[in-house]
Amino acid sequence: MTSEQVYFVLTLVVATLAVRYIGPFMGRPRTPWRGAIAFGLIVAFIGWAIGT
Repeated sequence: MTSEQVYFVLTLVVATLAVRYIGPFMGRPRTPWRGAIAFGLIVAFIGWAIGT
């Protein structure tokens, strides 16, 4: 794996878990996995596009 792929995967994991589990701390209902993964992919793609 190249460093860009590692950063993409790490960003995807962190963003997905953050969206999934931090919502209840702010009084929001827990986000479904599908929505959390979709948001994580968007954030990771934007980070990848900026980094290349």
